[in-house]
Amino acid sequence: MNTKNTFLDKALEVGNKTLRLDGTKSIEEQIKNINFDTLSFDTANLDTQVKMKQQRAPKRKFSNTYKLQILNALDACKNRDERAALLRKEGLYYARVCAWKKQFQEEQFTSNKTPKSILLTQQLTREVTSLKKKLLQAEAIIDLQKKVSELLSINILDYDKSEM
Repeated sequence: MNTKNTFLDKALEVGNKTLRLDGTKSIEEQIKNINFDTLSFDTANLDTQVKMKQQRAPKRKFSNTYKLQILNALDACKNRDERAALLRKEGLYYARVCAWKKQFQEEQFTSNKTPKSILLTQQLTREVTSLKKKLLQAEAIIDLQKKVSELLSINILDYDKSEM
């Protein structure tokens, strides 16, 4: 390769300056003679920020009723073209629907409740059972009081009549 390459009237842009290359000298000689201190680079127009990746669409979540509707609609389709049209219309892939079918066969469809609502439901059921126990105790105590009052021949109704 010839190191004495010369270019006639070629321009070299560095920063915001344009340098003219001399056709009589080699490129190597001309580059050695460039005074980079006199060149100013326009840093105000440079974009130094890191570009953010393009945002993805949020992950879609499907309810169990929707999954069952799609599975039933796919079963109702007569041929492959109808199934493909349905999947295109709903924006689904066949692999996803196959996974739903597998979940349905294994009965792994879970409720779409959040953990907070599940905990709240569990707490309320515990509270209901404890209140039922207290109610049964109160009824038992009332029955016992009635029997004691009959044994002692104290009639509660007589007490109410005496107040009148």
